[in-house]
Amino acid sequence: MSAPPAGPRFALVRVDDRLLHGQVVYGWGGALDPRHYYIVDDAAAGDAWTADALRASVEGAAVTVLAVARFAAQWSRLPETERSIVLLRDPETLLRLHDAGFPPSDPVNLGGIRQGPAARAFLPYLQLLPPGVALLCRLLREGVPLFAQDLPGAVRYDAAALAAMLDC
Repeated sequence: MSAPPAGPRFALVRVDDRLLHGQVVYGWGGALDPRHYYIVDDAAAGDAWTADALRASVEGAAVTVLAVARFAAQWSRLPETERSIVLLRDPETLLRLHDAGFPPSDPVNLGGIRQGPAARAFLPYLQLLPPGVALLCRLLREGVPLFAQDLPGAVRYDAAALAAMLDC
């Protein structure tokens, strides 16, 4: 496996189907003190009301809502990324970014993925259907660093633990 291309580091890259909410703002935000949140989501970026609501939901930090393709094209030129949190709605978005060359230099947090009532609960906040499991296993096999943790200070499951949990 080759080293990822040089690029900015982010304080946190998190997959969470709720995007920006209390655990992110108060839990992770309180621990990391971000200056910027990047919401990378086609649906939110395409809905002016949702984008405005997300931008208004945080005090003391900027919020930018971007479509996946736009973020993929400009992530390497974003300012102050070491003080930024990137939020993705689902593992499919992470895969799209990975396939477009987005190489997080630090592990990606799986923090809230609930794929429906038929999904298997690997953790209370990690509930996956078989295609979701296959997608995360593919990312792990391709060397994307992943970890599961809902809040700072909670139990952290590293890539090896995730691979075993998901039976990759």
